[in-house]
Amino acid sequence: MGANETTTLIKNVNIFNGTSDQLIAGQDVVLADNKIKELVASGGNEAPYDTVIDGSGGTLMPGLSDVHTHLALCKPPPQLLNIYSWDYIGAVMTNEAERYLMRGFTAVRDVGGPTLGLKKAIDEGLATGPRIFSSGMGLAQTAGHGDMRNPNAYSKYFVGEHFRLTDLGYFVLADGVDEVRKACREALASQVSQIKICTGGGVTSLTDPLYSVQYTPEEVAAAVDEATRYGTYVAAHVHTDEGINVALDNGVKTIEHGLLTKEDTIKKLVDKNAWIVPQSYIVSHEANDGNPTFADPIQKAKMDQARNGSANCFRWAKHYGAKVAWGTDMFGTRAAYDNTNLEFKTRAEYYSNVEQLKQVTSANGELLALSNLKHPYPGAKLGVVEAGAYADLLIVDGNPIEDILLMLDYENNFKLIMKDGVAYKNTL
Repeated sequence: MGANETTTLIKNVNIFNGTSDQLIAGQDVVLADNKIKELVASGGNEAPYDTVIDGSGGTLMPGLSDVHTHLALCKPPPQLLNIYSWDYIGAVMTNEAERYLMRGFTAVRDVGGPTLGLKKAIDEGLATGPRIFSSGMGLAQTAGHGDMRNPNAYSKYFVGEHFRLTDLGYFVLADGVDEVRKACREALASQVSQIKICTGGGVTSLTDPLYSVQYTPEEVAAAVDEATRYGTYVAAHVHTDEGINVALDNGVKTIEHGLLTKEDTIKKLVDKNAWIVPQSYIVSHEANDGNPTFADPIQKAKMDQARNGSANCFRWAKHYGAKVAWGTDMFGTRAAYDNTNLEFKTRAEYYSNVEQLKQVTSANGELLALSNLKHPYPGAKLGVVEAGAYADLLIVDGNPIEDILLMLDYENNFKLIMKDGVAYKNTL
């Protein structure tokens, strides 16, 4: 062992490495500081290790990742607009970040919201939570999904009206190629990992139709050009086919939602080696009956539209072998965040247990690596159990390849939650 490294042996486990279809038996995992050093045959000498963890026959697997979340949307957007102060929001989302980690998520991609400060505090050890790949402020056009002003508010261009979601750092309204380029450069200067834009309508926003197409091809291409020149990529919020095509044709790498895509567009996504990040639980009746975040009749009608297309989206994506990531888009209330793991339950209609486990670990790790030069945690892989990867790990009581519903009861079934070599939960 290295003279100055702290070593840990994790024994008596079956290993899901993030990529295999079956568990690996007869091997232990050796950690050195915050990384996996090697896998060794079970039953060896334990004396050289600083710490030995007995996994009690559980399943050792990579930490989970949620690649579509909004930690700062910890209250419904109308309340963020009109009620809560920034210091309150900061306190609540800091608490929610810790609770995210305790649900087994060692990494998240935050696709729109003021989470860069939270990320820095977590990375410095001043707060507890997952690794955060932050998009910072999302880009939206005037009258687009991110333009959630009071409909009686006047334009900032003519009367200097402040837009609270911009004041708080959720969205910036940028119109035209020059403004889009400037907004992207401002985001990159703030150290985002990727750029988020809106190329179609949304469910939460009240004034833009779900089927509206937002941003011109030239504006999308400008955002992609700015991101590409800084070694990262653009993620596009969009549900409907026309907006998805505008995004794909102009170089967007990840389609966020995409629930109303058509079959030919899924084929195009595969041809362009792009990703789709759909959600199954948030559009379900279970998630929305009585949910205050989607209480307005306009929101309910748009949610129905998204729900009605979601089955085809998942089925075509699977049929054509699309790159599908695992993300939930849970936001707005504590109850919503608590339901994050229910995505496993509803997605099981479309994907086998091991397919989901690969999505939420190694596939998501591949997507997160698209940040490339703007990757906030370079130097090791995420989402796999292999030599040289980060020691972001779970031990699950039972075999989730056989029973994916084990992933729902994280309080009882997740016996070890480790991020960056540090055990934040250990009930073994």
